[in-house]
Amino acid sequence: MKAIKQCEKLLIFVLIIALIHSCKPDNEYKYFTGKFPDTPTNLTDFNTRYDDYNATAPSLGETFPLCFSTNRNSAGNNYDILYKLMTIDFSKTTGILKIYNNTNEDLDVAVENNNINNALIKINTTANEFGPYLIPKGRKQSGTDVNNRYETYIFLYSSGIEGNQNIMFTHNLDNENYTTPQKVNFINSEFDDAYPTFNKDTSRIYFTSNREGSYNIYYNETDKTKDILDILNNTNSNPIKDTILSSNYDDKCPFILGDFMVFASNREGGYGGFDLYYSVKVNGSWTTPVNFGNKINTQYDEYRPIIRREYDFSNDLMIFSSNRPGGKGDFDLYYVGIKKID
Repeated sequence: MKAIKQCEKLLIFVLIIALIHSCKPDNEYKYFTGKFPDTPTNLTDFNTRYDDYNATAPSLGETFPLCFSTNRNSAGNNYDILYKLMTIDFSKTTGILKIYNNTNEDLDVAVENNNINNALIKINTTANEFGPYLIPKGRKQSGTDVNNRYETYIFLYSSGIEGNQNIMFTHNLDNENYTTPQKVNFINSEFDDAYPTFNKDTSRIYFTSNREGSYNIYYNETDKTKDILDILNNTNSNPIKDTILSSNYDDKCPFILGDFMVFASNREGGYGGFDLYYSVKVNGSWTTPVNFGNKINTQYDEYRPIIRREYDFSNDLMIFSSNRPGGKGDFDLYYVGIKKID
């Protein structure tokens, strides 16, 4: 009997110790803020031996939808837009950062974003689809999935189905099924128009076009008092080349977060091929573009940058593509940390 009581006491002691360690207070963690690496890292989980680029990430959170262009489906021929779920995982205990393709289909974020695949069925054609740009519009109830709710988006991109690249859009704001894609007529031309992105207050839509020979960055004024669907159906067409952002070379793939723009250019003064540049909106105008430097750029091509704010990190995340050596294929997706955007 005495031995049994001693065993009971030992068991209680072990349980208490286990509870203490399972309720570890915050002040015992070693890391309170994450940090993305200053040098580019290959997004191995997302890449193949084919071209993988043109990414977009629309929403905040540790796990979120990532769409990008790839020619893997056609074994190296035309480019389709693909959807994957990306997870950013930073350990407060070890300081180890992991960014990976999350294949857990039971996660709420996976269930409620699954209808993006239905959009891609309507978006992808036998031609090239580039520059996906997802605008999140909130969660809607009464969905058909197991959670009875789904995420809504306005999905912009460009398609070459008519011979030249035209900026298109589809959405699932009215019901879970995405609408038939239609052209954003007021900014398209008979030339290649692609990579749409709105500024902070939706008073302008920026894009790239080769309507004057080389690729330049253009914008069209919009009525910011209207919702985005009304803007996209607008007939007020007056595209203007931004002479600060554009050069005599090819300036492509603009992407805006707040008052910060990133884009790709093969202008003089770079490190070779296409380099990544940034510009900041100051007093209503963009500043002269600045090269991200040789920590990020190489003698090869760096292309289609997007940026993302992570509030628990000391720097911001930039995802881009590059055909530098050491990847899985020609163009691979990479990520890197950049100075936090004010």
